[in-house]
Amino acid sequence: MTTLQHRAALITLLLSTFALPFVISGCDDDDEEEIVNESGADLAAGQEADLDLISHVHLADVFRDGLFIDFGTPAQDKYTVGDWRSGWGAQGEEDGVTFAYAGRRGRVYFHMDEAQAIKLRVRLRPHGTGAMSPYLNGSQVQSVRFENAGGFRDVDVDIPADKVRAGENSLQLVFGGVTTVGGNDVSVAVDSIRIAPASAGDSYEAPTYASMTGNVTLGDVERPAVSVTGSTRVSWYAQIPDAGNLVVGVGARGAGASTARIFVTPQGGDKTKVFEQAVTTAWTDQLVSLASYAGKVARIDVVTQGEAPVAWSRLALTHPAPPELNLTRAKNVVVVLVDTLRASKLKVWNPRSRVRTPVLDALAEDSVVYERGQSTENWTKPAVGAILTSLHPMTHGARTQEAVLSDRALMISEHFKAHGFATGGFIANGYISDRFGFDQGWDRYRNFIREEGSSEAENVFGEAGQWAEEHKDERFFLYVHTIDPHVPYDPEQEFVSMYDSRGGYEGQVRPRMTGELLANAKKNPPTVVFNASDVRRLSALHDGEITQHDQHMGAFIERLKRLGIWDETVFVFVSDHGEEFNEHGSWGHGHSIYQELLHVPFLIHAPGVQGRRVSTTVSTMDIGPTVLELAGVPALPRSEGRSIVRTLYGQPLVGPAVAMSEFLDERRVVTAGRWKFFVRGNLTASMFDLQEDPGEENQLSTTDRPIAERYLRILSGQYLGATDRGNWLDAEQQDFRALTAGEVEMDDQLQQQLRELGYL
Repeated sequence: MTTLQHRAALITLLLSTFALPFVISGCDDDDEEEIVNESGADLAAGQEADLDLISHVHLADVFRDGLFIDFGTPAQDKYTVGDWRSGWGAQGEEDGVTFAYAGRRGRVYFHMDEAQAIKLRVRLRPHGTGAMSPYLNGSQVQSVRFENAGGFRDVDVDIPADKVRAGENSLQLVFGGVTTVGGNDVSVAVDSIRIAPASAGDSYEAPTYASMTGNVTLGDVERPAVSVTGSTRVSWYAQIPDAGNLVVGVGARGAGASTARIFVTPQGGDKTKVFEQAVTTAWTDQLVSLASYAGKVARIDVVTQGEAPVAWSRLALTHPAPPELNLTRAKNVVVVLVDTLRASKLKVWNPRSRVRTPVLDALAEDSVVYERGQSTENWTKPAVGAILTSLHPMTHGARTQEAVLSDRALMISEHFKAHGFATGGFIANGYISDRFGFDQGWDRYRNFIREEGSSEAENVFGEAGQWAEEHKDERFFLYVHTIDPHVPYDPEQEFVSMYDSRGGYEGQVRPRMTGELLANAKKNPPTVVFNASDVRRLSALHDGEITQHDQHMGAFIERLKRLGIWDETVFVFVSDHGEEFNEHGSWGHGHSIYQELLHVPFLIHAPGVQGRRVSTTVSTMDIGPTVLELAGVPALPRSEGRSIVRTLYGQPLVGPAVAMSEFLDERRVVTAGRWKFFVRGNLTASMFDLQEDPGEENQLSTTDRPIAERYLRILSGQYLGATDRGNWLDAEQQDFRALTAGEVEMDDQLQQQLRELGYL
């Protein structure tokens, strides 16, 4: 089971353990969602937890007399981009006070429902400065001075309404000086930031992370809970599962009258009350249907008002529990990765495409097609490294041209080999070579570029098929990495003629020169400019390569069938990244995060699995955990992808359906369904609505879709701040450090081999 599956099973157990009779409440609002009330015994029956909100309170925004940001706790990352380039350093705790150090600048990103005058209170301890200049949304507000000595104190700043935005706001705190703490430049230690309406009073009880979390006993029943006092709102952002429900448990921890309410606001929709209850000193439980919000990103506001301190327990998004899977264990695993093939070039993913791939089309009919497969990077080495290790490029470290994959990164070839599989790798890209650390765990390793063999798909598939035949009586893992759609584009003429039948083209595009031409066209300013005739020929060459490749893959599949091993083999078809043809002002790949580079074809054909299409967002990092489970092999000891086997059988995944991507150290991307959010190296951020704008022509600001933006901002910050990205949602993180990649000195031969592929 994956970590999320374990967590779902645990929460289901908790729901069953704590089942109590329900108190049926009445609501009189016209805009309320239907509330389903059942017996306590029925609450857990047939339900599986999608996301436990109690154990993920660190992902929630907390409001008590304003938004409260608690530094030095798991609640920090969602405001500070996971501390990526935002100026925040080490965290600490002294005398019960948690804090984070800031250098000369510290940035925070927060949401406001409306533009209004606010009061900013920063609780800090000076280290190297006595001055702070806040900037909100790029505009400076009043600077303040304070004594550069002593302990923690409150520093207040009034910010007028004309500087505040409805939606996301960017706060930058600039400090006047630094001192050295632990070898780093530090200006202040920040305990908390409160962002309150201008009318809010100065006195309030801070809803710290520590005060809100812990077990609560009401009557004789102890539960994990989120505890609040007075008028408090705790807001989670989530994508509501199909047939989703919200499990609710609430009770008072002391005397006094209090009311508990829950509201749901979907992106682009109205705020609706779905729960209301006068709180008593016993746990009161309900099951609230959220079926009308299925698939939507929404904000869930958990609100209390009154005198009694209140505890919320059992808060969880759930969906109907699927039946237990009865997997057919596969004997073999074959992964075919086609270099430089974007999803939109194929009819399986884009019915309007002109490219002919009859073999792939037929294969897709009885395979599981992932409509939203996302790569982790826009070029080969880091992207393939993520596939073969199930580690994100930020973790495996092989991200630059010279970087060598660490021998501490366990490749799935090594893992299969350790569990008795024969392993074969047949690879036609010079970056996935011994020089860059990819020769780990193979019984037969062949890199056609490095060994100066023919890298044509016909030859690669031929040798891979021969190896499969030699090992047909064993269990084997076979990785086939072809490169035909990559530059240089040089298909046989019959395939070029399918897309450009002109016999008299005399332009500058020559097949073996396409790598150099695209490299020069990408320069700023370009030294090669293509006219319409050139573009027609370039597209014909690339499309011809895809069709030619499809024919050779068909011969390979037929060989597996003749050998009698096809029906007992998992077959994965995927790409590492795509190719741009001037859609966004450039050519080739390795330069942007648009979908023509990150959206890749991804399908799985497996024994006992019927063909279907899956709209869930998945990552190419998920391939390793998935094929291992299908083959009955134990999971990798460390994995940042997750098994998506459940989707092969039409079952939902547990937890956020998101994919994380990057471009070197300059872009961080999170994709969830129709929404794509990214942060640049200078910390500006933008979004795209891929449903309304699949070509990514209309870049949204972070105030255009505030609910979706906040959801993705929270997930992005949590992921970037995680040290254990395999369990990145968890509040407490194990200290797994990213692997350190070595560097290789590229000799003349290696440079020439890579240059011929359009690199360097």
